Amino acid sequence: MKKLNVALAILVTAVMAGNAQTTVTSDVVGYQQIAGAKGYTTLGFPLVNSPVVTGTVSSKSGSTIVLSAVCPSTVNATKPYYLEVTSGPLAGERVDVSVTPGSANVAIVTSPGNTSTLSTLANGASVLVRQHVTLGQVDQSCSPALVGDDANGDRILFFINGAFVAYVKASDGLWYEDGGFDDMTNMAVQPGVGFLLHRRANTQTTVTQIGTVRSNKFARPYTAGYQVYAPAYPVDLTPNSMGATVANGWRANSDVTKADQIFIFTGGAFVKNYLEASDNSWYEDGGFDPLNTNVLLPSAKSVVVFKQAASAGVVETSPVAVQ
Repeated sequence: MKKLNVALAILVTAVMAGNAQTTVTSDVVGYQQIAGAKGYTTLGFPLVNSPVVTGTVSSKSGSTIVLSAVCPSTVNATKPYYLEVTSGPLAGERVDVSVTPGSANVAIVTSPGNTSTLSTLANGASVLVRQHVTLGQVDQSCSPALVGDDANGDRILFFINGAFVAYVKASDGLWYEDGGFDDMTNMAVQPGVGFLLHRRANTQTTVTQIGTVRSNKFARPYTAGYQVYAPAYPVDLTPNSMGATVANGWRANSDVTKADQIFIFTGGAFVKNYLEASDNSWYEDGGFDPLNTNVLLPSAKSVVVFKQAASAGVVETSPVAVQ
């Protein structure tokens, strides 16, 4: 059973029960917390920033999309933004965009977070634009604060091009790639993609995630190989609720090395789980108990997924729907 792990803050007309969908009259806003002790903690940020603009597509030409509404003049164009399609056949697809304060024009930018080219995006389709959660926002979510030290500062590790890349909080309070010189405080945390927090101080920090529950659909394509997976909504996930089934294109095999795999971080190491072909069920490597309906991924955390082949994945549906 799914559990919505969020304390609601405004205007809901019902409380979600089990897998039922809650209909609300405004964005659902809430928070969730997770402890970050010394060492490594996997994190995901399923609560998102509220849209800066919501509207429909007036026209699209090349990489430029003209919206029916303008971005507010207060929008900070130096921050990273993305556009989500919320209606029609492309509902759930996302692209990173650049915005101009006071303009209805947004421009698609090249990004590993783009799930579609939106080449068939139709006039009249509903869309919204959100600011990405940034590395600086993650930092601000921690209390006591993450340690800023040029040599021994706390680190956040993103999985980039097949390896974990560390970003360190320096003594000036800014974030840099470990060994780099460019300010990465506004680096985007891509939706549905998690990371590792490396807490180097002896004291525990508490990560408090505050934001909006995404009410629209969420596309989740997979690449071949390893990738970090985080919930798109504040809901605990089992393999079944992740859509990690043979029916959805996941590959089962009795040879663990040829099966799709989910790695959960526990006890300081990643533990391998795989999709067994004999009964199309998930098992811990070396284990005997099926895990299809076991929570492997709490909503505030992340896992590493290994896919034998790229696939379109499922389009996930929000546990809440805004009227």
